[in-house]
Amino acid sequence: MFKNPPLTLVLAAVIYLGYLTWSMVVTPSVVVGGVWLALAAVLFFFVLRGSKAAARIMAVLCGLSSLLLLLTAMATIQTQPRGAAGFTVMAVLLILFVAYLWGSDAMKRFQARSGEQER
Repeated sequence: MFKNPPLTLVLAAVIYLGYLTWSMVVTPSVVVGGVWLALAAVLFFFVLRGSKAAARIMAVLCGLSSLLLLLTAMATIQTQPRGAAGFTVMAVLLILFVAYLWGSDAMKRFQARSGEQER
């Protein structure tokens, strides 16, 4: 089964998948939200097993999402400052998650323990 992933990674997976589920329920774009939820669940499935490729794909997608959230925050700051603040907070959390996936020593040790070789 799982190869004892770092607790931070498990918590991030639970929080992120919970957020995607919540956003799919409260927004009208259920199809887009459902596709992103399914993609994130599959990626986390492999990331929690120590896949470096899945972690890098997840990091790139989360980085792009944070960029879009920051652009959205900049576009809405005049009309909805509270919404812009929420977008900014989500973007910062995603950037922190990307930094964790990409450069954390705990992630590197976990991936090395999983037995997957760097290509």
